[in-house]
Amino acid sequence: MSLRSTCWILVFCSFAVLRTWGADSLWLDAARLSITNHELRGHVEVLADDMLEGREAGSRGGHAAARYLMKRLEEARLQPAGPGGAYTQSFQGRNQNLLAKLEGADPQLRGEYIVVGAHYDHVGYGTRRNSYGPWGFIHNGADDNASGVSALLEVIDAMSRGEYQPRRSILFCFWDGEEKGLLGSKHWSRQPTVPLSDVRLAINIDMVGRLVDGRIEVMGTRTGAGLRQLMSSTRLSTGTWLDYTWEIKDNSDHWTFFQANIPSLCLHTGVHDDYHRPSDDVEKINFEGMQEVSRYLLEQLCGLADADQLPVFRSLSRAETPTTQQQVEVPLPAIPSRLAFAWKYLAEEPNQVLVERVILAAGAGEEQLMAGDRIIAVEGRPIVCESQLPAAALAGEAELSLEVLRAESEEARLITTALRGSPTRLGLSWRADSAEPGAVYVTRVVPYSPAARAGLKTHDRIYALSGETYADQQELFDRVQELLETGADKLQFLVESRGNLREVAVSLELPGTTKNDPTL
Repeated sequence: MSLRSTCWILVFCSFAVLRTWGADSLWLDAARLSITNHELRGHVEVLADDMLEGREAGSRGGHAAARYLMKRLEEARLQPAGPGGAYTQSFQGRNQNLLAKLEGADPQLRGEYIVVGAHYDHVGYGTRRNSYGPWGFIHNGADDNASGVSALLEVIDAMSRGEYQPRRSILFCFWDGEEKGLLGSKHWSRQPTVPLSDVRLAINIDMVGRLVDGRIEVMGTRTGAGLRQLMSSTRLSTGTWLDYTWEIKDNSDHWTFFQANIPSLCLHTGVHDDYHRPSDDVEKINFEGMQEVSRYLLEQLCGLADADQLPVFRSLSRAETPTTQQQVEVPLPAIPSRLAFAWKYLAEEPNQVLVERVILAAGAGEEQLMAGDRIIAVEGRPIVCESQLPAAALAGEAELSLEVLRAESEEARLITTALRGSPTRLGLSWRADSAEPGAVYVTRVVPYSPAARAGLKTHDRIYALSGETYADQQELFDRVQELLETGADKLQFLVESRGNLREVAVSLELPGTTKNDPTL
């Protein structure tokens, strides 16, 4: 028995009493750790070996790959889900899908299915029709799609070692013939081994072996209302982010289910210069990136399988494109500064702000600000950080009281400066999105406002306030207004930024009012 197996026995004996069905946090943390670079590399090296001759659908190399996969499914003790109680579903001669099922444990949900798949075929020796050349050489397809198959194998392994019991059923599919026109998934959709009407969601894993700059593309979240939030995570590694593209392409097996009006997702790390070339080999795989994608897939698949409800197909997604996204998500324009003068925070003299030029009459009384003046206090509080002056200007009603040093005098003078426009208390604007009920996305963050100081940015999504969800943007607005009017000193939001979920505390106290404010 390997050391890894021994560790799993110890971990899951400890957690057994915590679980009936569903992936609790402790179990999931342990399961994620079980997915290793070493195991992923082992799968890819087998599937992308020259001995398999590029795994062309129906070829001897393709059948050798299928035997390897079936052995892994047997080891995982998954139920065969093909016709006649087999793992295989044959079609068009020697082509074959491999199908296995993890049955749900919830009596109300076990009849619903999540289909998660990856195609295991590639293009063999390559031809003018399916390769960018050179032709006649083995195309091992390490990324396309030994990477996706290996990721799915490791997810299955993690679930089986931990004896995971999902609430709804999961159908694991290794598709054949994808490179010849999505033949395997199309055949299954015409002759499904579980009722197609019971499939609530399809997830496709295709080319996840070349993670660059931490970007994981998640295609299809707009095919079901609320899928973006369901696919967001609190466990992504630092630097990893999700690209929720609005584009849905007919380039892999998710398209089969999208065409069948089933919410459909695809995980992908991008096309590269080795795509459909003999150079798509093992040594170019980013196994740390594959591990990140695999762990993310495990977390999301467990969450989706255990969710109380999954969204229905959203037909509007058929008309949405990246161009639509750019038009819809355009940020609101910046609001004008309330200060009637340009200023500069002096880093070398951190307790002063230099007045660079006066735009309008910048004094409310006889005494006027002048270029070259140095502000040392705002509303009686000494300058302690860069955000203090602009933050006070945003919150002020009509004017600010400033203590100023002028070059010809060592004595500070008191100048009252008028403020333009209306006060900004939070500094946050948002808009609703039909694909994300119970959420809003940020369209403007006013610089130096409480929202900006808390780190909120345009395109962030807000999913909850003070730990509670909300029905629509009006309810969120009303609840924020109520908290502001009752004198709350902070607002707590659940925020998603490019797939990363986090709690954000927005302090409503002005910088300079507490000892901790210089860090804001």
